Amino acid sequence: MGMMGMDEGMDKAGARLFLVYLLGLVALMGGLSLAKGGLYVDRHEGDTLHLIEIVLRMAEGQWPHLDFVTPLGVLCFLPIVAFVWMGFGIGTAILLAQITVALMFVPMVWWLAYSRLTRGMAYGVGALVMVLVLAMIHGEASASLSLSMHYNRWAWAFAFVAILVAVLEPKQAENQWLDGVILGIAFSFFVMGKITYGVAFAPGVAVALAMRGQWRAIGAALVVVALFAGVLTALAGPAMWPAYLGDLALVAGTDIRPRAGVDMGTLLTAPQYALGNAVLVLSVVVLRRGVDPRLGLVLMLLGPGMIYVTYQNYGNDPKWLALLAVMILAVSRTPQVIALAVVACTLIAPSFFNMATSTARHFVAKQNTYSALFEGTPNAARYGDFFTKAERVNRILMRKPMLFKSEEFAYMNELAAHLPPAEFQGEVLPSCAQELGLIGASHAMARDLDQAGLSDGKSVFVADTFGNLWMFGDLEPTLGAAPWYYGHLTGYENADYLLIPTCPTTPHAYRSILKDVEARGEVLEEVRRTELYILFARP
Repeated sequence: MGMMGMDEGMDKAGARLFLVYLLGLVALMGGLSLAKGGLYVDRHEGDTLHLIEIVLRMAEGQWPHLDFVTPLGVLCFLPIVAFVWMGFGIGTAILLAQITVALMFVPMVWWLAYSRLTRGMAYGVGALVMVLVLAMIHGEASASLSLSMHYNRWAWAFAFVAILVAVLEPKQAENQWLDGVILGIAFSFFVMGKITYGVAFAPGVAVALAMRGQWRAIGAALVVVALFAGVLTALAGPAMWPAYLGDLALVAGTDIRPRAGVDMGTLLTAPQYALGNAVLVLSVVVLRRGVDPRLGLVLMLLGPGMIYVTYQNYGNDPKWLALLAVMILAVSRTPQVIALAVVACTLIAPSFFNMATSTARHFVAKQNTYSALFEGTPNAARYGDFFTKAERVNRILMRKPMLFKSEEFAYMNELAAHLPPAEFQGEVLPSCAQELGLIGASHAMARDLDQAGLSDGKSVFVADTFGNLWMFGDLEPTLGAAPWYYGHLTGYENADYLLIPTCPTTPHAYRSILKDVEARGEVLEEVRRTELYILFARP
């Protein structure tokens, strides 16, 4: 097939072949991920436990926002929970959820390509979207395996499809109702899943549709979002909405984790980001100066949203560069546009290559270097298909400042300006942080509490970012507690115990919790003290 053939739109035979291609990508990447017989991850243990805790709590009938605090909406997790309800293990459920979401994308990507893209562009966009949905790493260039932040990849896939549907004129088929359904599904995921994307992209998408007079598409999109919201309201009850808004306000107002990566100044000017941002600005200039002024205006609205989502996501991976390349190439093939698209693709290529090859990396992972996440726990039989890197589980490493007691080096302590040690109920606590071994330490603490006869029917509030000891033993989950500490003692009043780890994973969260607990004026009774933790009973 020559370049001219690849530049044409699709005939019926080409459309059928493209559908086979999309299904083939799902079969290939999805099949490789499932072929291992379980899910193997080698990093992001904290995020892993956060994801699993939310899924297990939902599988037991709890609802996000109503029963525990999270800024993430229910649609981020419902596909996984559905497969847990069907009886699958947690690892297999996550992989089957990815495949199901990918299959849902097939008709949407097919329609986008058939109605708007040339054949060559269609195959490229199809690959980009399927890789985003089915990858087993969040992006960046570090070749590892992690299913954490799967919702960011899914949201980017929805953003790619929705923005292209909104921005590009149909070439050979027009159906505003169908466009509206696709936009409605995408924005339902944003509103009831990862709301950052909805806030970031709604202005640009709305203006793009209005400039093209796509009022029926806007209407259909709003109806679909309303239907999704109605179904969720019927399932969870109307109280979910104020609770959801409350969680978003809590996280927005806390300084415990104000961002997931670098600050905005770094994201705009640092060497690894500046060239991509320059490509964005130059694309707007080139489009506005005659290539496609309308798209240039829309890109001026979408650009800040793209950068904001990148700022808000862990890894600060500018996946929008691939979307930018597709948008500008779809409207023009002038030398300036081709040059900008090539630079954009070159900058983001390592991230997409990493995601594209992740399922193959999972398939060849050495199983003997992993251990079952729930091995030796009550959840082992039911959820035994999730595996983490053994050396990262069992090696518990801590970091602590070096304090000099000799006269010769005492001046170093002043120069270092260490934070004073944390205190609780008059006791000075160790100054250290856990660097590795979060899962191993959680296993050990839960086991020790079980053997000491302190777990049965009891719940514990952990003075750290993560408090999911209940997954590894006989403890109960703390009602209302957050799977990830965002600030405020949410759920603390429902806990039987306060557990203070000897070395927390996140010292600033640890200090914040201890300070807030002391401010309540309670006097807690020490129940147990070990090398790993101190346990207090609440009055």
